[in-house]
Amino acid sequence: MRTSPSTPQSSPGVYPGAGEILSRLAADAVERLQLGACAVVPDAAEAPLHTAGTPDMQQVLLGVILHHRAAVRVGVAGVARVLSPPAQGPASIPPGASLAVVRLAPPDGEPLGSLLALHRGPWMPAHGSVLESLAYGALAELRLSRATEALRDVEQRLELLERALQAVDLGVTITDEHGSIVFTNPAEARMHGYEVEELYGRAARTLAPPELWKGEGGVPQRPVRRWMRERINVRRDGTRFPVRLWSDVVSSDDDRPLGLVTWTEDLSERGSVLPPADPERDLLTGLPNRSAFLRALGRACERKEQPGGAFAVLFVDLDRFKAVNDRLGHAAGDAFLGVVGERLAASVRPTDLVARIGGDEFAALLHGVEREQDAMGVVQRIHRLLGEPVAVGDTEMTASASIGVALSACDPTPEGILAVADRAMYRAKTLGTGHHGFSEPGVLAHEEAMLEVEKDLRRAILQGELTLRFQPIVCLDDGRLQGLEALVRWNHPERGLLGPQAFLPVAEATGAIVELDRWVLGAAVRQLRAWEDHPVLRHVPLSVNFSARHVVHPRVVEDVQRTLRDCGVHPGRLIMEVTETSSVEDFQTAAGVLAALREHGVGICLDDFGTGYSSLGYLRQMGFDRLKIDRSFIQRIGESQADEAIVRSIVALAEALDLTLTAEGVETAAQCEVLQRLGCRDAQGFFFARPMDLPELAAWLQASA
Repeated sequence: MRTSPSTPQSSPGVYPGAGEILSRLAADAVERLQLGACAVVPDAAEAPLHTAGTPDMQQVLLGVILHHRAAVRVGVAGVARVLSPPAQGPASIPPGASLAVVRLAPPDGEPLGSLLALHRGPWMPAHGSVLESLAYGALAELRLSRATEALRDVEQRLELLERALQAVDLGVTITDEHGSIVFTNPAEARMHGYEVEELYGRAARTLAPPELWKGEGGVPQRPVRRWMRERINVRRDGTRFPVRLWSDVVSSDDDRPLGLVTWTEDLSERGSVLPPADPERDLLTGLPNRSAFLRALGRACERKEQPGGAFAVLFVDLDRFKAVNDRLGHAAGDAFLGVVGERLAASVRPTDLVARIGGDEFAALLHGVEREQDAMGVVQRIHRLLGEPVAVGDTEMTASASIGVALSACDPTPEGILAVADRAMYRAKTLGTGHHGFSEPGVLAHEEAMLEVEKDLRRAILQGELTLRFQPIVCLDDGRLQGLEALVRWNHPERGLLGPQAFLPVAEATGAIVELDRWVLGAAVRQLRAWEDHPVLRHVPLSVNFSARHVVHPRVVEDVQRTLRDCGVHPGRLIMEVTETSSVEDFQTAAGVLAALREHGVGICLDDFGTGYSSLGYLRQMGFDRLKIDRSFIQRIGESQADEAIVRSIVALAEALDLTLTAEGVETAAQCEVLQRLGCRDAQGFFFARPMDLPELAAWLQASA
């Protein structure tokens, strides 16, 4: 019969709660294995035993422990080992009984002791497995208990620290290495006219006048670790006031700067004289404002007939900026705009001018530009710099912008030229994110060309001019085929085989993309049906790309289900790829569509991951079961530490969320090696194969066999 376990105590050198867990381990072992007795024998001599079982068998077990304690402490951690005590004497066990021991040693610490089991009959291998399992579970519970206690202790210390900082009259702000506020106290927020929560994620330098921003984005490179200065800060309403600041660098164990702790004293009551605010500067970014830009544009218009006086105006509008504010808050949005302003200013020459003209809109005045192509260098540089990751608090994102270009000859007035650039920007925005457009003469020609492409594309869908190419997804470890992606091509009767860039932007802008997606879906599912008897491809899923318009189309779920049903193809063989940016604008509708498709069995993949504004909540709500790392991060992997760190983070994220991960755009063996080292399993790209037609795919499969 089973008896109650011995009274639990906290073993010296362990931690609170360990005694209860070890006592329960002994009792569980007696119950599960029908033991005569069981004991947890700690290595520390002063620590108590934890025993369970019948009193007579407990006495037998205690005799074994007293006379053979050294033998009990020998063995491989976690592995059951049978002991053979003498048949007679004070340490003997009853005839026919057996004795086994398991060492209790967590993988991250010193051994705690041994689990000793006394069975009334012979010891069987199955007994050992159960005993090992119970020991492993108890060790896991001990580790969790220890971690919980440590976390509780840290939380208490942090709460005490936070309460102390909230009580002081001086402002306290902690920023990370990028200069974003990660902690502040009520005095600091009150001093600047904010609520505490509004300052989190904001760039700390926005509390200072824009003219002081240069060089204060993150941790300054100073030979000292502490310094004091007096300067001017700016309240939320734009008023300025004098402050005294003390800053300390926070460093890692290897002396790497992690951030700053800054104490702020308001000197307003001491009568300090404030410099006047600059009426021509935007307070958030420090750039010239709209009125200053129009004055500079007016002066340029007066000189544009002179030699070298021609110019161009760029109208820059951030794509999907509302999503940043909605998901991360306005403080993060303001910090994001500050970084964008810096990058735009870095994109032009010192003689040019960049201004913030309102909201998420910026403008640039480029002197000496006579032709549209002369402005393309700046346009491309803006796209490239905005595409680099931006850290806002704990979130990293990339930006993109729609850009309109207007030449000085398009209108005689500053307001007119800016309006022309604005209209060109809106035309560019119809092509999707990250595009640019030109002033009226160029735009008219472009729109005529778009209409011609749209007409030809709709005809091509009806007349069977479209075709699919297939690019393999392979396992980096052994080269096995993991999947295929279906990519559409256009066999144009006059221009030959066209890639997607020749017609997809037009299809997106005109709405023909839904018809195009439907054709690709139907062709892909019919091909899956044709592969039903193929020895290799019948087991391989096929991915198709769905556009933003199609994802939120009212009949998309019905279309997919009907297509699969009509062709007799199992939904699990189809994967639907959605770009990270495509489902942001209509989040709720897209989430419902993707959830319905996944419930039906269709795989859902987030394509181009890392190029938009995804959060962990976004990934969960949208129901994705796989990710594709955008090719822009793969191109410089092995050369760029930043890109390698991003990929490492995405790999860890995929593992934590149990998502299948694929790296896109792999072109070299070196990239494969780095991806393998970082833990990425699957990849696709030209290194393995270009998109292939059916005969080429068959040859590739044969060569890969």
